[in-house]
Amino acid sequence: MYIDLDKIDRNARCWVYALEKNCKNVNDDIHKFLKKICENWMTHSNSINASYKIYDNRYIILFAENNISGCSIDGANRLVREKLNELNIDIMPNSKIGIFNNEKLVYYDRLPLINKIKAKEVLKSDKMINTTIQSKAEFDKKWIVEINKSWLVNFIK
Repeated sequence: MYIDLDKIDRNARCWVYALEKNCKNVNDDIHKFLKKICENWMTHSNSINASYKIYDNRYIILFAENNISGCSIDGANRLVREKLNELNIDIMPNSKIGIFNNEKLVYYDRLPLINKIKAKEVLKSDKMINTTIQSKAEFDKKWIVEINKSWLVNFIK
């Protein structure tokens, strides 16, 4: 069952899809599609409270409450990927990282970004998108974090 994002439980799980290109041109289509997924999402014949967020037209985040079976997660993942393929929108590889540069997101591959940080071309205090979040609570508090407070810090010591 679709519910507003601000009403979803803070312990709801989430899945992040980082898009290769901006989905602004198909925004209405994506919104209708994601709402339909949330309205129809079931696990073991039980309806799931679900919601979604499109961030900066480059990230889709799905949220779902309750104990969700692997099959229902796989089903939603398959539907999202099929819809994105239909719209000719690829999902970015996990190696791409969104870093804020003057309020604008710039995308780097992990290794070149680490080298830019070491060369101080990108600062550890710069903010980044944290695609490793796993819950609504983490989305609320850790979606945008400083590089020095992210998982990336382990690679730049």
